[in-house]
Amino acid sequence: MPEEIEIPVVIVGGGGCGLTLSTFLSDYGVEHVLLEKHTGTSILPKAHYLNQRTMEILRNHDMVEEILQKTCPSRHMSQVAWQTSLGGSGPLDRQVISKFECFGGNDGTEFAEAYKRDAPLRSGNLPLFRLEPILKKIAEQRNPGKVLFGHQLVDFADEGSSVVVKASDEAGLERKYRCKYLIAADGGRTIGPKLGVKMEGMTNITDMVSVHFSADLSEYWDDRYFACHFINGECNTVFESGAIVPMGPNWGKHSKEWVFHCGFAMDDQNRHDDAALIPRIRQLLKIPGLEMEVHKISHWAIERVLADKYRVGRVFLAGDAGNRRPPTTGLGLNTAIEDSLNIAWKLAMVLKGQASESILDSYEPERRAVGEINCDWGLFTFSNSAVINTILGLIPGEREANEFRFKTLFEDTDKGHSFRAQVARIIESQAIEFCAHGIELGFRYPKGLLLHDGSLPTGRDPLGLKYYPTTQPGHRLPHVWIEAGNSVISTHDLVPKKPGFALITDSEGGDWAIAAQDISKNRGIEVVVAQIGDKALYRDYDDRWNDLKGLQAGGAILVRPDNMIAWRSIYKSSLGGKELEVAMNQLLLGDTEKQPKAKF
Repeated sequence: MPEEIEIPVVIVGGGGCGLTLSTFLSDYGVEHVLLEKHTGTSILPKAHYLNQRTMEILRNHDMVEEILQKTCPSRHMSQVAWQTSLGGSGPLDRQVISKFECFGGNDGTEFAEAYKRDAPLRSGNLPLFRLEPILKKIAEQRNPGKVLFGHQLVDFADEGSSVVVKASDEAGLERKYRCKYLIAADGGRTIGPKLGVKMEGMTNITDMVSVHFSADLSEYWDDRYFACHFINGECNTVFESGAIVPMGPNWGKHSKEWVFHCGFAMDDQNRHDDAALIPRIRQLLKIPGLEMEVHKISHWAIERVLADKYRVGRVFLAGDAGNRRPPTTGLGLNTAIEDSLNIAWKLAMVLKGQASESILDSYEPERRAVGEINCDWGLFTFSNSAVINTILGLIPGEREANEFRFKTLFEDTDKGHSFRAQVARIIESQAIEFCAHGIELGFRYPKGLLLHDGSLPTGRDPLGLKYYPTTQPGHRLPHVWIEAGNSVISTHDLVPKKPGFALITDSEGGDWAIAAQDISKNRGIEVVVAQIGDKALYRDYDDRWNDLKGLQAGGAILVRPDNMIAWRSIYKSSLGGKELEVAMNQLLLGDTEKQPKAKF
């Protein structure tokens, strides 16, 4: 019989989700082991877009330095375009159908200022095969000897008070772990199905092909493009076209590697003919002599599925094990990292005896709600691309008619100008994919480990473009630069590294500060007090906090370890800060259905 190892947490899956979860647990002082069946990290050029929420999370956990060194600079991912082709010399070649700014655009614009203002870092672009080695190295450094690649899950059993996990290494040597909690970061391949978790939604929507290759496109590529989509009269509709995205390691026109994506109908008999892909790419780009070194061709199906539950007993699902959606808007890995952070700090508080085990019940309602929204948004943005074909009037297989449409599109006539303007207007509707500022930062938890204050919901942009910062419970703490002495930090930096809370008030919030100090002393949970104001330690560096805090003089905000707002009092304490103690008791006991009895 294999030796049984007792350990608080076992993570199954060493992708971006599992590796970040491992690092978060290490930062919170939680002993754990990670099991990954593969011997190395991903070789695929997927999950490359890192949105601002992800970047700030990695920044908060000191994981971002190497990523910032290697990620695509914002100036090289500031536009997205639709063109007829990259090369060619014909009248319809190298024509820009439409383009618009994305992910904050170029510096100096109002659009860019919003992205710079609302988060401490801009978005990143680093493909998974470059990102995962960085995440793995960090996880191994912070949890030496317990990030185990080449270790396959054999079986597991939830025995009520613990979970027994059996695993084997490459040599077939079995190990048995007895843990308090098991986290499935396995993409939904093994653990969820065994637990009877149902993935609800649409599958096999479209067959996608991704070709990762090296080539010199410097003669053709615009330095500002994040991605370029191709539709031309010769190649007909979207299923005969595709898109290219640079993959680094250099960026802009000097990118050495690229990925080409194209789609096929699920009943297309030729969709697995890999030999035809390279000639097809050359034909689409109108660069017949392009030298291409192909690294990997991968086939995958578009789906929109959501797990009917994120927790079964002592087992939690995270990342793709809980939801999978079209890659448009890049919500896959970004959602997974947020899942990892959410469960990590809650597990840490429970395992350290700082909070009731019942707080773990909040993981599913919080993260499944976001998973559902992101699944729907991915499908929504993917489906919207079909509108572009509609406005162009393209007909599958009708090459002559399609070429006529393109000639009309680029005519120097009133008809041509009107056609182009309307096409551009429809293409710009795809901003819901490339400019989803509100989706990325404005997500909220309708219920969970938070206490609502009775205020009316804040505004929400139905198109997901605008982000409305708010300090209402259930929302992300707005990022504002504040200064103390000679240092300038983000409001996000106020939350302690070990999982703890931040209590933000002003110079009139002395009662809150005393109450927070008492909670820290009596409960052993760090509650950092930050008073922001002209007469306080922290000062509003950009004069934005007063407009965003949503508080009257002496009000207070309680911020969770994941920089989500758990509670607030809009007004000054009327009970010497006791309201905070009542709120904290309910939060740490997981009893958030009852609101604090203290008067606010």
